[in-house]
Amino acid sequence: MKKTLLSLLVVTSFSTVAGTSTNSFNNEDKSIEDVFANIDSSSWAVNPEDHGMTVHEYINQEGIWFADNFARNFKLGLNNLHHFKELANKDTRWVVSPSIDHLYSMGVIDTSKPFTVVVPENDGKLVTLHLQDMNHTQPFYKVGAGTYEFTPEMFDTKYVLIGLRFATDGTKQNVKRITEELQPKVKIIGGGQDLEGLPKPNTEAMEAVRTALMPEYDKLNDTYDTVQYRAQDVTDWEKTTYTIAGAFGLSTADTAMYAPYALENAKGEQCYQATYEAPKLASDLGYYSITVYDSKGYLMSNENNIVSTNQGLTQNEDGTFTVVFGGLDCKKHSDGNNVNFAHTPKDNWSFLLRVYQPNVETMKVYALPEIEKI
Repeated sequence: MKKTLLSLLVVTSFSTVAGTSTNSFNNEDKSIEDVFANIDSSSWAVNPEDHGMTVHEYINQEGIWFADNFARNFKLGLNNLHHFKELANKDTRWVVSPSIDHLYSMGVIDTSKPFTVVVPENDGKLVTLHLQDMNHTQPFYKVGAGTYEFTPEMFDTKYVLIGLRFATDGTKQNVKRITEELQPKVKIIGGGQDLEGLPKPNTEAMEAVRTALMPEYDKLNDTYDTVQYRAQDVTDWEKTTYTIAGAFGLSTADTAMYAPYALENAKGEQCYQATYEAPKLASDLGYYSITVYDSKGYLMSNENNIVSTNQGLTQNEDGTFTVVFGGLDCKKHSDGNNVNFAHTPKDNWSFLLRVYQPNVETMKVYALPEIEKI
């Protein structure tokens, strides 16, 4: 099925405590336990319980799997960071739909004791601090350099994922600057040390549920409002659960916005083309990109896999931008017409439009055009 409306992350400046939101379900006074106990997935297009897990179990397992990968497989332990020294590539498997607009620093924090995170400047480019709990809610998303302090009562789960994103133009020089000079300046001070208490994931069962949910993710028109600062503020758990399966780790709509697109039975190597309106941004630090993925949400190649305003996107005279999708032979068409190219060598490929620091209201009515064969 084709996707025509956009959704993603939005990045804005935050005060010390993340913002609050409202919802129509009167969940304001419900405990986390009550919120998840009241989810009825029996009428969903795909019910996680039919595949072995409740909604809460599945969401929790995705978070545990992610945390276990860094804390144990990467041998980080807790309150430490793994600094990625290169952009994601076709062999990247630690997350689905990886961004290649950024260099990541990732880890797991035990929130049972107070902790502080120190974030450096990024030479005028966007740098963000993302804290996500095991309910896939985002208690905090900080923009810009600073010293950020946190205490246990600020979180609903004992363990949280920490991610820093350093925006990059993708050049070797900029990647070197970030990895050798900026990432080492990030500090985590404090936090608990209960690594034994971090559960181990049931990976096989979790991946079975994820696989069952993925076709519904591919049908979504957008992912708006699927990530909130609190679980009490989620209004559509079905949409949220599908989004977690296909794009784990997204952020609240006031920090960035994502719009997925998938053409049914899209053919690898076939040449397609579409022209897009430039998304409106709310800040000079904002930017947007289109990244292409295979049917499982992984990159298909190490080159020509992204079209980004951070990395030399070509605009048309009217401010729109055109992208040619397809095999390397299709690049001749894009080069001849001075437009952008994205390499899509595999069948059933898809893409994700990311808009950082967007104008939220205009993005909510932004429509993705259908791609057409050339």
